[in-house]
Amino acid sequence: MKPQPILVTGMPRSGTTWLARELARSPQAALTGREPMNPRGRQYALGGTLSGWTRLTTPTQRQKFLLRQAFAGLNPWVYSRYGYHQWWAPLPWVRVIVKDPFAMLSLPAITETTDARVVLVYRHPGAVLASFRRIGWAPDPEEVRKLENLSSPVGALAQPETDLHLIARMWTVLHQLALEDLDGPVDGIVVSHEKLACGGYVGLHHLRTRLGLALPGERPEAEAPAQGDMTPDSGRLHNLDRDPKTVARAWRDTIQPGELAWLEDTCGSLLANLNGREFHVS
Repeated sequence: MKPQPILVTGMPRSGTTWLARELARSPQAALTGREPMNPRGRQYALGGTLSGWTRLTTPTQRQKFLLRQAFAGLNPWVYSRYGYHQWWAPLPWVRVIVKDPFAMLSLPAITETTDARVVLVYRHPGAVLASFRRIGWAPDPEEVRKLENLSSPVGALAQPETDLHLIARMWTVLHQLALEDLDGPVDGIVVSHEKLACGGYVGLHHLRTRLGLALPGERPEAEAPAQGDMTPDSGRLHNLDRDPKTVARAWRDTIQPGELAWLEDTCGSLLANLNGREFHVS
């Protein structure tokens, strides 16, 4: 029987790609790379069955088949350049790792269909905002409103539609719904991107052990990033060669103090909830 797959999910720009690639460095593990439920542009969109953010509760038989294929590494359409050893994925002894922020809203359906183990990675909303700005992204107001319709009314978060306010609303809805699912039928691990990235080898060691992943056959110092220009390239979607500690902390230099204060006042209770559930990495 093929080993249990692992789903790494979280809000876009929360470090899902970095974490999934780190986990896939374990022997006999592979990251396919492409997000099966991503409805953007030419992405897979679960075989074209999705048109936007979806809280999938009763997947069709075709969607179930496509999810099983993706989480078993049997669908090359979900391979990408951001994968890691993806061509190993179909082998029966290889543990498949799937990273997909768009799976964040559908955890019960996905775990019931694929038996995947969930890792939910989160970042401070200010870090997400800074990352969106770095690559020139801005949340779509209509999309954010549709997300809010999936959850309970957010009241005080109905603010002007600047990127600051939209990120806060999106961050809140996505994490509220994910935590509801983790309170219910989903067995998942919550990890802080910042603490995990700053924990280095030790933090990743503890998480791999918790997930039952074999450890890479390397000395701890082998996990340090290559040295060189650590300046982020705004033209790149992922700067995977940067020092994870720098990535985890640098956002505080780009957010205005007033923005940070507003985010912490608005999202503070939910952030504290996430911090309270966080898997301790050291």
